[in-house]
Amino acid sequence: MIYSRLLPASIVAALITSCAAAFVAPYDETTDRLLTDLSVKTETAIARADSGKLSEDDRAKFYDEALGTVRTMNRRSSLFAKNEDEIKALAQLEQRFVDLREHGSSPRSSLATGLRATILAVEQIQVAKKRSSVFSAGLKKSGSTE
Repeated sequence: MIYSRLLPASIVAALITSCAAAFVAPYDETTDRLLTDLSVKTETAIARADSGKLSEDDRAKFYDEALGTVRTMNRRSSLFAKNEDEIKALAQLEQRFVDLREHGSSPRSSLATGLRATILAVEQIQVAKKRSSVFSAGLKKSGSTE
């Protein structure tokens, strides 16, 4: 009797888990960490630029490191299926950094609005992927313990 109730519940849980995995790329902790570090470095560079404390050498180093980080995240993202939104957002982020660097000035707040918005968009994708992975793990865990 109890098994007849558990079987349909297990099937539904398995279907939901497989659907969640089918629509979203898996969460990648390394990409998330790189993005968090990039966000901190970007905000630090903007604050230093706003206060006039970002030298030309520091600015060049910031842009080089930021572009290297974004390109690394993009390569990692391309390893996973169903990650088109993140890949597109990272391409936009790379272009934002390239545009700011080519502008020839420091990444001041007045120039970095689009950059910040694009970083936020990638962060939101990471949060959604992390939530999806936690939800999927919870379903798998609850489905296997009953």
